[in-house]
Amino acid sequence: MKNKYLKGAHLSERKFKEILRLFADDLTATQIADISGVSRVTINSYLKKLRNQIARFCEAQHPVPVPVVAYDNRQVETQTDHDGDTLVAVKPEVDRLVKPVIFGICRIADRLHTEILPDVSRPMIHAATRGRSVLETLDTTERLRRFNGVVDLGQYRLYRLGASTTDTVSGGPLMDDVDAFWGLTKHRLAKFKGLNRNTAYLHLKECEYRFNHRNDDLYSVLLELLKNYPLTLS
Repeated sequence: MKNKYLKGAHLSERKFKEILRLFADDLTATQIADISGVSRVTINSYLKKLRNQIARFCEAQHPVPVPVVAYDNRQVETQTDHDGDTLVAVKPEVDRLVKPVIFGICRIADRLHTEILPDVSRPMIHAATRGRSVLETLDTTERLRRFNGVVDLGQYRLYRLGASTTDTVSGGPLMDDVDAFWGLTKHRLAKFKGLNRNTAYLHLKECEYRFNHRNDDLYSVLLELLKNYPLTLS
């Protein structure tokens, strides 16, 4: 069955476009399956591939090469829950046992970029926000200075860092966009009822993609992305 957006699928292009539009409307996998009549397992498989494609696009747009992030000696890109969008919250009371997911946010020109920071700890963030020189010995200060804010997902908290709070292009408040992005991300993760650290990267990049295209028709943008870089089931 010919489908220029999803190669190797026994699914019509019309049906795939319906699924893509529901994804663009930010529905969960369960909702998409119920509305489209396609099985939840199939929807999860498609959304996993779509999120990986979105993540690759975001990586290509990042002005600074980002190292591959890994947890438990496995690449994040290859990790997903067995049930896709059903996420398990990382709650504060288990923070002593589970290392929190920490990521940085920076704005360059008119786009926001995110980067998971597996080697940055909560004490390092606290030291950076207080301007403590102890970070110099940990070789972390310069790296953190690239970001306008850092988020600790274990506490669902945004920390403002020392980067300029004024956009040198427009003269407007730079942190407005950072705050708006964090608001979007919190809302989306809450809708999925928490966060599994193994899916954090893909969901974070999806939030980044959605935010940077917030003034566009996301469905049309996704169609153009998949026209140039179609998904494949192989």
